[in-house]
Amino acid sequence: MLQVMYSKIKENWSKSSDDLSGTDAFWERSALGLSLLVDFKKVLTKQNIHGKLLDAGAGKLSYRHLVRPFCAEYKSMDFNKTHPELDYLSDIQNMPLPNESFDTVLSAEVLEHVPDPEKALREIIRVLKPGGKLVITIPHLMYMHNEPNDFYRYTKYGLRTLLERVGFTVEYLEASGSIFSFLQGIIATTAIGLAYKIPIVWPIVFTISKYTGKVAIWLDNRTDKKKIFALHFIAVARK
Repeated sequence: MLQVMYSKIKENWSKSSDDLSGTDAFWERSALGLSLLVDFKKVLTKQNIHGKLLDAGAGKLSYRHLVRPFCAEYKSMDFNKTHPELDYLSDIQNMPLPNESFDTVLSAEVLEHVPDPEKALREIIRVLKPGGKLVITIPHLMYMHNEPNDFYRYTKYGLRTLLERVGFTVEYLEASGSIFSFLQGIIATTAIGLAYKIPIVWPIVFTISKYTGKVAIWLDNRTDKKKIFALHFIAVARK
């Protein structure tokens, strides 16, 4: 019985991701996404994101509508055909792309799914032009997902070490979210997974999840100022 329920939650959560990708509702489903969106918007500037951009590990293109206003050209890549408009089908550890061909690379919630993260970062720095920027987000406190391809969790020290080891200069590195967002996210994910597309119930559950997510973020900002229980880290690094 529990296994059936778990499968239903995963299936419906995935459906909601497909249907809502490219909208704010994609992020507002839970504090897990909403907290990341709030802090990701802090690095959305022409200084960090510009020119020709590669979304490396683009998934459902959920970041496309956020970064497009800042870049001249948007290209997406993933290991699997995760979206019909994906530009490149490739492993991030071995990209069939020319050297120094992008001004910006976005790697959002990808590195935890890569068996050799250092190799992936070396590929990213290879395809970046001199002075180009990498905008990267990674999880610190997160449940298992996209199994069995879920390999790592990172601290801010681990991320900085990896970036500097391959030759990046870290210009920005901050935590996002904390324990209240994590707990609310688990509850919201379960509720939405059970309620998705059920008439009347689904809109109510979504609205409750959206506003309790905002409350969770408010609580995080007032109780865990050092972000010991950070959900994610966001960094900007320059080649």
